Amino acid sequence: MSQRFYGSINITDLFEQLNEKHSAFSKGDNGKVYADVTVWLNDNIDKFGNIMTVQLNPKKDLKERDGQPYIANLREAEKKQVSDRDTNSFNIPSDIPVREKSIPQASDISTPIDDLPF
Repeated sequence: MSQRFYGSINITDLFEQLNEKHSAFSKGDNGKVYADVTVWLNDNIDKFGNIMTVQLNPKKDLKERDGQPYIANLREAEKKQVSDRDTNSFNIPSDIPVREKSIPQASDISTPIDDLPF
């Protein structure tokens, strides 16, 4: 069962740590900058309803120098049904064929199938 959480990321602290060259940041081959993080599922809910926290995850040998600053708090989202508003931007064509569901019969199961693709 998947769970959804929401919260806020402290962008100010995140950029300060980036500018201070915190070891949690690295640049990928695609040129984008990534932050390594640790996400904690807390034992107790805090006074703001947060159940998870996010910290920068420094390189092991630089942990003492860089520290592990908290950059986000998260709380569990309410479960809700998907509405048309959630899917309207998908622009799914209406003429997509419906997949046929075939239910194997007992006689089909015992019969060897010779045209398998593997």
